[in-house]
Amino acid sequence: MNEPRGPQGPAMPIAQPYGYAYPPGLPPHHPKTSGLAITTLVLGVAGCLALPLLPAIIIGIIALTQTGPGKRPGRGLAIGGLAAAGFWAVGWIALLGNTMGNPDRYTASPPGAPSPSSASCATPPSGHANICTLKPGDCLRQPVASATSVELTACGSPHTTEVIGAFTATDGPWPSGADLKAEALDHCQRILAKNVDKPRLDAEGVYTDLGYLKPEREPWKHGVRTVFCTLVSPGSQLTDSALVPGADLSIPTG
Repeated sequence: MNEPRGPQGPAMPIAQPYGYAYPPGLPPHHPKTSGLAITTLVLGVAGCLALPLLPAIIIGIIALTQTGPGKRPGRGLAIGGLAAAGFWAVGWIALLGNTMGNPDRYTASPPGAPSPSSASCATPPSGHANICTLKPGDCLRQPVASATSVELTACGSPHTTEVIGAFTATDGPWPSGADLKAEALDHCQRILAKNVDKPRLDAEGVYTDLGYLKPEREPWKHGVRTVFCTLVSPGSQLTDSALVPGADLSIPTG
């Protein structure tokens, strides 16, 4: 017997399963981030060491051609690496240009050589001196602890301090007071015996102390090594030069 059939209608399309852009079981393919772009970023950040700068720029340019819309991801990394490399390149160029333009600022002068010219040796105000312009035979109105800026006065008027000579300190790191004291005492006592009219001062009852003026940290960093020996009379008892006629006023003295 034939089984009854239902009414014949139009054929219905078979529904397709949703969610399969690729064959079932295979994940979508995502392009990998450009390895050159990652390398550019690493080298650009490391540009503070100078050596990675050139490779960062070369690799970064290549990475730009491989990345972008429709290409491999990583264009932002390449741009960031190139920007970092450019920043460090500008810094290194400025540093090298400053060093090459004024090499004397970074080297110490040999013993006996004139002090180098630098910002720390700028011309002092009228009637004053600094560590680069002070010289043996100068007289100072007041006692000073450093030669950053000292007020000069005529040696024929009452004054507390007279520069009796100078020596070149041993090269090395900037010395503290204790580090330089022994060296200054040795040189300044020798200069005192050679240049100062001590019998006349004793006969006049003038009390004096031996001292010295050293460069401050900044001039020392720029190569200034001249230390000045001074004769100090705290009560301003000096009314004339304490030096003997024809005293040695060279730098270094004797």
